[in-house]
Amino acid sequence: MEDDSATQAQDQGDAGVKPEVKPDIQHLTLTVANQDGSKVPFKVKMTTAFEKLFRAYCSKKALDAATLVFLTSEGQRILGHQTPADFSMEDGDMIEVQQHQIGGLLSSPFVH
Repeated sequence: MEDDSATQAQDQGDAGVKPEVKPDIQHLTLTVANQDGSKVPFKVKMTTAFEKLFRAYCSKKALDAATLVFLTSEGQRILGHQTPADFSMEDGDMIEVQQHQIGGLLSSPFVH
């Protein structure tokens, strides 16, 4: 009977102890902001390739990824194979998205 009492006391003691909650440092929320000021938040892992975020953003906004450039808040271009860890990004960081500028006055077929 003592064994049952000890086990029961141990079970009750364990029931009152909450498991240690670790901060969610593997995930962060990044916000993609475009030139017109609209913002879309994404929760990603530090090791997730940005290509996945780019596809999700383009799907949500019905845009073609080939026409966009994604930049860090410091103006560094982000490539699809890179990850938030590559830029030491933190929760709440902003990613700027801009339309690719193709051509220009000098490349116009109408300029001689």
